[in-house]
Amino acid sequence: TQIKDGIYEGECNLEIVTAKVKVTIQSAKIVKIEIIEHKHGPGYGANKITEKVIEKQSLEVDTISGATGSSKVILKAIEDALKKGL
Repeated sequence: TQIKDGIYEGECNLEIVTAKVKVTIQSAKIVKIEIIEHKHGPGYGANKITEKVIEKQSLEVDTISGATGSSKVILKAIEDALKKGL
């Protein structure tokens, strides 16, 4: 609720797994999360984590089974973007 409306970019880079995202905030809510870049290891399907974040309006969501590392990197990238809106 403290994040200003706008579009914010964030990233997390762990070399093997990286993510860059664009997060859109409207009326103090996350309305869209776009994954700009996602380099991942063997775990696929982590992109679905964005749907969970939007649904719960929180980063406190369960990771995607089989893609735990990638899920965590995407969540960190989202967190990085949201910090820019404070």
